[in-house]
Amino acid sequence: MKNLIKAVAVLVLFSFGFAHDPWLECDSFIVKSGQKIVVRNGNGYIYIESENAVTPDRIAQVVGIGPDGKEFKPDAPYVHEKWLQLDFTPKKSGNYWFGIATKPKFIRLPGADFTEYLEHSGVHNVLKERAKKGISDRDEIEEYSKYVKTYMQVDETRSSNYDKPLGLVIDTIPLKNPYSLKSGDSLPVQVLFKGKPLKNLILYAGAAGHEKPLTHATTDGNGKAEITLSEVGRWYIRGINLVQVDKEDHSYESYWTTLTFEVKE
Repeated sequence: MKNLIKAVAVLVLFSFGFAHDPWLECDSFIVKSGQKIVVRNGNGYIYIESENAVTPDRIAQVVGIGPDGKEFKPDAPYVHEKWLQLDFTPKKSGNYWFGIATKPKFIRLPGADFTEYLEHSGVHNVLKERAKKGISDRDEIEEYSKYVKTYMQVDETRSSNYDKPLGLVIDTIPLKNPYSLKSGDSLPVQVLFKGKPLKNLILYAGAAGHEKPLTHATTDGNGKAEITLSEVGRWYIRGINLVQVDKEDHSYESYWTTLTFEVKE
């Protein structure tokens, strides 16, 4: 069984992109002060296609942090076609954070569909545990919520706010300023879940122009992992913390995290 699960993990990683992922993007994350920017929240295939827009009534939290590390209130998001968008015009040089959290929502899936979702999303620990318990065919109700954040560079000044948590339930935090790195460098990150380090979370990372992730890593006991940034362009780091629960109306809770940024050179 262990060999089977490992084979499935390798097959999934290198044969599929991930559907239904949330993320934040701009045409470029490297911009000039005074330049109007549209920050887009998509759901689907990261940097490829947004399948649907999250409506403003489903938003639990919108966070902005400026170069000085202080929080500011972004403009109200709005729906445009298959995107949730917000407009922003930076006035100061440095790095900016944006983060969006959705309210929890339920989904019911037949057992076979739930297994396929685990395979395609790369949640191999739950896939393995369900096979071990003999419940791979069991229908499930899942409560899910999604937490996306993006780090932007305005002009040339780099800020020290890169490792500032945004207060999201699940928060992927870079431990170096991504804009100080070049292709081939490694970016250390830490994942916090409800304010505490989250271990054994599989993180997948990729770049625009690729249908599949380029690399993956698993967080250690301190919630830390290293991601190799193998090329120039817009990058993402994403993971799903799927927790089995014993509640009256659902059996799993998932917390989706996606961090986006750009590698300049």
